[in-house]
Amino acid sequence: MSFVSADASGYEARIAASGCVATRDHNWHDLFNALTWLNYPRIKAAMNARHCDEIARRPGGARGPVRDALTQFDEDGLVLVSDDMALIDALCGHRWREALFDRRASASRATLHVIGHALMEKAMSPHVGLCAKVLHLHADDLPAGHEAFDAWLAVRIVDGRWPSGPRDLCPLPVLGLPGMTRDNTDAAYFDDTRQFRPLPAARMRT
Repeated sequence: MSFVSADASGYEARIAASGCVATRDHNWHDLFNALTWLNYPRIKAAMNARHCDEIARRPGGARGPVRDALTQFDEDGLVLVSDDMALIDALCGHRWREALFDRRASASRATLHVIGHALMEKAMSPHVGLCAKVLHLHADDLPAGHEAFDAWLAVRIVDGRWPSGPRDLCPLPVLGLPGMTRDNTDAAYFDDTRQFRPLPAARMRT
């Protein structure tokens, strides 16, 4: 993998053909992208391969739900790994106070794999409403170790098991995570619906 100046060739196609990632000088967004490539090389390569497969399957430029999900994960993605299924269930159900205040100890010991390079850039100046696109996983379902996790998720991306579309990603208001702001040590913080929105009715029915 190498990081080179942008040219006229397609971003995904260039990576697949040459292993060269277009990278702009003096650009935080691209720096964080490069760091993600170095930290999660298999996941990033798997996303590129899946993008290319989808491009080949959909002539005419139609993106489709898989590419939409991959792009969201690439830009704002986070994987939250917890040993507490009740925490995961509360997060998926948008029960934010229960998840991030009542179960704060579980949230604090969760492992966070930050994939989204745009999310890292936004976190430099965090704002109300900053939101990650999250894949929630139980610790028992994963192999131990960073490299093993990188390989495990990469296989599932390449072979088409994940993602199938944007709804495979759950929103997570980043400022609710322990340590992001002192304000979230107060239970009332999670009543602010600008950030902590309830689960949409359409999602409750599915």
